[in-house]
Amino acid sequence: MFEHLFAERGLSLDRLKTLIEVGRAGSIAAAARGDSARQSLYSRQIKELEEFFGVELALRRGKVLALTKPGWELVRLASESLCLLDDFKSRSRNMPYRFTIGAGDSLHAWVAAPVLAEIQRRGLPWLFALENLRNSEIPLKLQNMDVDFGIVRTSALESEGLESRVIRSMDYALYVPAALGGRKVRGTEDDFPRLLEMFPLATLGSASGFFTSLKRNCAESGIRLRVQCETQSFPFAARMLKSGAFMAVLPCMVEPELGKDFIKVTHPALDRLSRSISLAWNPRLLRVRPSAKRVIDVFSSPERG
Repeated sequence: MFEHLFAERGLSLDRLKTLIEVGRAGSIAAAARGDSARQSLYSRQIKELEEFFGVELALRRGKVLALTKPGWELVRLASESLCLLDDFKSRSRNMPYRFTIGAGDSLHAWVAAPVLAEIQRRGLPWLFALENLRNSEIPLKLQNMDVDFGIVRTSALESEGLESRVIRSMDYALYVPAALGGRKVRGTEDDFPRLLEMFPLATLGSASGFFTSLKRNCAESGIRLRVQCETQSFPFAARMLKSGAFMAVLPCMVEPELGKDFIKVTHPALDRLSRSISLAWNPRLLRVRPSAKRVIDVFSSPERG
C-alpha cells in the first residue's frame, strides 16, 4: 500500500522532526542552538526531504529560513502523525497523555493551577507542560500546533480556524492590606479615589494594555491614577500586596490565596475592565488526539464558574 514511499531514500521520522523544529525556530542555527555539526546535519536532512518530495520546502531570506507553503503543509502533516504516534506509545506503555498549555503567568497561576490540582486529585491519566506566552502569541502557536491548548482573553481569539470555550470571567478589584488601610477603608466605592491618593499602588506597568485601559477608565471617572510600583505580571503585583506596603489592582480570582488580611474595593472604573477567559485549541487536535476532548470538558465544566 505504501511501497512507493519506501522506494526511495530520504524519508524518516528524524528528518520530519528536524523540519518541524527548524520551521518553528525560524532558522537552522536557532534550531541547532549554535551547534555547527547539528546545523550541517539539519541542512542536509531538509535537502533530502526536498529531494524525496520533489518540492522546495524552505527558502533563505537573509539569516532567516522561511518555510514555503508546501513546507508548512508538511510540518502540519508530520506534527499530526507524530501526535498520533506519541499517544499510541502512551497507551501502549500505560503512560499519561502529555498536553501543553500556553498562557500568561496569572492565567497559569489562577486558572490552570486549580484545574490541574483537581485533575491530579481525580487521578486522571494526563501530564501537563505549561508554557508562558503572551496573549498575542497564543493564536499562532495553536494554529501551528506548537501547543495543544491556550488559555487566553476571548477577545484575543480573532484568528480563523480555532475553536474555544469560555471558562472563566475575569473581574478586577482594588485590594488593600488591612494593616495599611485600617479603619480608613470601609470597602465602598467611594473609598477608591481616596485610597489612590493615600497609599502606594502596584499593578501592571505602563507598557501594558491593561494599564492603558485602567488609566483611561479612571480619567473618565475623574480619578487620577498613581502607580508607585509597575510590575510585569499580576502574580508579582500580588506579591507586593502581600508585603503589606502596597495596594494592588488584581483579578478577583486571586482572592483564595490572599487570605482575610485584605480589604476589597470595587469601582465602575474597574468593572469596565472585566473580560472573559477562554480555553482555545486547534480543531485538528481532536482529530489526532481524541483524548483531548476530556481535557476540554474538565476545563469548561460549569463548576469552574
